[in-house]
Amino acid sequence: MLNSINIQAKTKVIVHFNFGRVGNISYAAVPNEITDTNSGVKIKAIGHPVFYADAPDEKANKGEGSILFNGKNDGFIYSGVLGNLADNLIFEVWVKALTAGQNDQNKINVVASNGNKAEGYRIGQIGNQWVLASGSVATVHIGNVIRDQWTHIAVVCDGVNGSVWLDGMKTADFIRTAAFFPGFSIGCNIDGNDNFKGDIYEIRCSTFDKGDFNPKTDFLVNYKKRIETDKKILSGRKALFNSLEAPGLGKEIVSLLPQILNSNDWLISNIDEPCKLFVQKSQDGLTSLIQLQNGLVSRTFYISDNIACVSYRNLSNGAEYIRAVKPEARIRLDSVWYEVGGLKGQPENSYLLDSWYSQLESNHQAFVLKNVETSMPIERYPWRQKYNALSTPWPAKGLRVVMTYGAQTSMDTVQDIEVKVNYEIYSGIPVITKWVEVINHSEKEIELTEMETEILAINQDQLKRMHVESDYSFALANWDQTGSGILHFNGVPKAYQAGQSTTKWEVDPEYNTWATQNAAEDICLDFPHRNLLISKLPMGPNTIIKSGSPFISYITFELLQDNDDRERKSLGQRRMYKKLAPQVTESLIGASITSDDEKKLKFLIDQMQELGMERLTIDPWPGISYDNTDERYLNHWETIGRYAKERGIIMAGYELQVASKGRGQEVDCIDPETKKPGSLFGQSVCIASNWRDDYYPKMWKFYERSGFMTYSADGPYHGDACASKVHKYHRGLADSQWNQWIQQVDIIHEAQRRGMYVALPDWYFLNGCCCTGMGYREASANLAPEQQLLLGRQYIYDGTWYKLPTMGWMTLQLVGFYSDDPRIGLEPLNKNIKRYEQQLVQYLASGCQLGIRGNRMYDNSETKAMVLKWINWFKRYRDILTSEIIHVSRPTGRDLDCILHVNSSIKHKGMVIVFNPTDREIEKKLRLPLYYTGLKNNVTIIKDEGIPEICELNEKCELFLPVKVPAQGTIWFVLE
Repeated sequence: MLNSINIQAKTKVIVHFNFGRVGNISYAAVPNEITDTNSGVKIKAIGHPVFYADAPDEKANKGEGSILFNGKNDGFIYSGVLGNLADNLIFEVWVKALTAGQNDQNKINVVASNGNKAEGYRIGQIGNQWVLASGSVATVHIGNVIRDQWTHIAVVCDGVNGSVWLDGMKTADFIRTAAFFPGFSIGCNIDGNDNFKGDIYEIRCSTFDKGDFNPKTDFLVNYKKRIETDKKILSGRKALFNSLEAPGLGKEIVSLLPQILNSNDWLISNIDEPCKLFVQKSQDGLTSLIQLQNGLVSRTFYISDNIACVSYRNLSNGAEYIRAVKPEARIRLDSVWYEVGGLKGQPENSYLLDSWYSQLESNHQAFVLKNVETSMPIERYPWRQKYNALSTPWPAKGLRVVMTYGAQTSMDTVQDIEVKVNYEIYSGIPVITKWVEVINHSEKEIELTEMETEILAINQDQLKRMHVESDYSFALANWDQTGSGILHFNGVPKAYQAGQSTTKWEVDPEYNTWATQNAAEDICLDFPHRNLLISKLPMGPNTIIKSGSPFISYITFELLQDNDDRERKSLGQRRMYKKLAPQVTESLIGASITSDDEKKLKFLIDQMQELGMERLTIDPWPGISYDNTDERYLNHWETIGRYAKERGIIMAGYELQVASKGRGQEVDCIDPETKKPGSLFGQSVCIASNWRDDYYPKMWKFYERSGFMTYSADGPYHGDACASKVHKYHRGLADSQWNQWIQQVDIIHEAQRRGMYVALPDWYFLNGCCCTGMGYREASANLAPEQQLLLGRQYIYDGTWYKLPTMGWMTLQLVGFYSDDPRIGLEPLNKNIKRYEQQLVQYLASGCQLGIRGNRMYDNSETKAMVLKWINWFKRYRDILTSEIIHVSRPTGRDLDCILHVNSSIKHKGMVIVFNPTDREIEKKLRLPLYYTGLKNNVTIIKDEGIPEICELNEKCELFLPVKVPAQGTIWFVLE
């Protein structure tokens, strides 16, 4: 790795120390003084640096070595001046660090210094980064520190310009120091402090005439090897392009990438354009463009010596989201951060020009693109259409693109690591999903400490038009420090307690030219420069990757929206769940009971069968103990389960499973602060302990024996971290959330494989959950029916902004739950039939997952007829009633309010149910926005299944509907 091909160099050496032959026995003391034979400069040792039999590349094979510095008090110092401020300068060193990421993040451990902290240059290490300090002007990052790997670092001052180089590749520019202070040091600062821990083989300072510096000849690197490496890289790139341009699933080879916008609205029209990977045929065999596209969204990549996303466009309005290139991912392996893909050298990060593409270069310490493959989307979890769900393809129709990356030759310690970045795009929806796999092909285990699976530099005018979430989703991961969950914390919560999800919007440190607003304007502007999107875990995964066991990350979902209207944006999000988590459209009319008495249960099941109801939940208390293996217990629930199944009823049973449920000190979560059992919600069990080996097999045995077909667990894994170091399935705090989430997801997936309905009070929708609470406030169960009536519609209004109706459950309480107060329930039912009907209608009209809690559903023929009437009404119009809700106005109790359903793809394009909560009759015209019904010009209206009437719509597709609603009354209309 020495300058073996340096005959063209036009440099003049100032000083040059090669430590390769200062000794021949490892750990032998080096001389107290070493002289450079060319310049006569003598450097004096401080501390006790020793010789070590290791050197770069072939020099080690020739018996050469280096000097080992202990990081405490070792070094060499020279008090004279080396160089002239006016001269051009090359300052370079061959170095190997013995630590990475362990030292003070604010302190430079000096490898070599020419001058001092205020006047001069210091090459050193901060944590896991090589850095240059240019006097007191600036500190620039040179590149990653890779422990135990020889690295060549160079500083070049050419005229007014300064640049830093890593292994012969330029990585950054810097501002030159204003002056030179006398002094030169190796392994420490000029004052003997800030010591470096590691090996130094060679160091050289030289000058050159203006314009005579050539990075291809003038460094102490093995250019012969570099030329051979470049040939291999070139050959690999040509092979990549040949593979890219070969036929493949969903591929289309083109001379130019398409630039067509879509004029149809995907929220009311069926956009069925095929998903494609367009490959622009390379003109030079060295560069190309590829584009993933479905007619609604496109993501374009530029490929040269690596790959970078250069465009992300919404094809409905032509908006461009990308302002700068970034890596496709970042992974931290054994404490070293590596970029995956990406290109460097964009001169300005506030916008991106096509003409800059040719200037972009690969980071030579980044994983580089080796292959691109296409396939069908994966099945993220097992699911088949059931329980009145929407008929839709699963997996969703689309295209998967897998980009495989490998380590470059300079990345010695990760040569056997392969990274796959997966993208999926789907027909008819402007969504792209992304996840990362890390594969270890060596026998040596490697630790994946952290990762960033998405990094996007977004144009700030599009920040609010990008919905990003991941399937790594549960209470503590999603809690925001300004949100409702903050009431549980004292002070500022830890990241693992209020993770604010995997989606992070940060200030881009490379975006330096944005105009700074007056601070007084921030409240109006919402600081739009927080426009770097990073998708990463709040903590971890901190996992060990073994050979043959690839690591697969969580999945990030990215929805591009085309304007700022709240309803439209939320409709897009709801449509995403509908297509990419279709189990959320399952719909079951349910009842619940707080009894395990066989006679009472069979009586209720019989009533449910007569009414056409579909699901029964055993509420607390008693609920269900899924790990109770007593034969009498299992026989009892097997009898009930069989009885219900014969009558078309699926069974569910409540159990407080994980949250707030301690299971014993050996398996409970250990509080990170106290190191004793303790959790945020009282005591929670750690499901990455061996408790899971005992509990879940018993749970599945219960399901198999009982025939219950609902996984209904209160307190699923909600996010408590665990500091235990002895639990079976996690190593400590940093991997405890990841491994507990993995376990909970596996359970949900298994439930779906078994064809079960999944009801959980947490946001696991993208992993198979069907519904959660429409809104959650336990105290509301103690309210009188009159209060629950209007509050119920407020819950529905608020809860359906980001949920389909079927994604939220509501409870109609015929009996009290937390209280026996007779004012809470509706018993006797025949005496409260009006209030019973009002609640039943509003919940069925919303399309939510309704559960009617009581010991009976009716108590006489009149009550039975009323309930049967509305259940039959719901089933007749189920397709529209479970469709999306347009939010006309939030119920206030002072005027009419309504629920407006829309669905442009079925016969009943809309349904509006109007409520009058007041004690007076109200007659007025309602203004209904019908754009999302897909209807134009006119609409056919059918009131209460009466005579159809045709009404005109205005140019905004609004209907002014005259209504007269009696006091405390309800009327409804079908729109066709």
